[in-house]
Amino acid sequence: MPYSNLYFDENDVRMQTARSSGPGGQNVNKRATKIQLWVPVGKLKLDDAAKKRLRAKLASHINKDDELEVSCEEFRSLEQNKDEAYMRMGALIEEAVRMDPPRIPTEVPRPAAEEAIREHRLRYTRKKERRTSKTPPEGEEAPLI
Repeated sequence: MPYSNLYFDENDVRMQTARSSGPGGQNVNKRATKIQLWVPVGKLKLDDAAKKRLRAKLASHINKDDELEVSCEEFRSLEQNKDEAYMRMGALIEEAVRMDPPRIPTEVPRPAAEEAIREHRLRYTRKKERRTSKTPPEGEEAPLI
């Protein structure tokens, strides 16, 4: 459990096991191999800004008691599921607190801007040609339909 000492203490984690719906045949009816982990966001080893980012990005994983929840029922073994759940929780926290680098605004390249203007003019002239009135030349009468 490499993430447990990095972001949270194992003593702060609340665990619950349940019967899994995954693979295992008759074993799933006898043994509780699914694991659910909850850790209070307030007890994470993060600064306030990182906790705020975490709450915003992982809102679907945080319950009304302000606990981050992760569950795992992939494997037939409780120990494997427990290790996987700890890894998932650490990876979720790491992904949520990582700050994206600031975007450096750039200018539109000249050829792209010229192409956009050219397309706009083409569209404009096509529409303009459709709008022109279909009046007969001078001296001729319009046919009656």
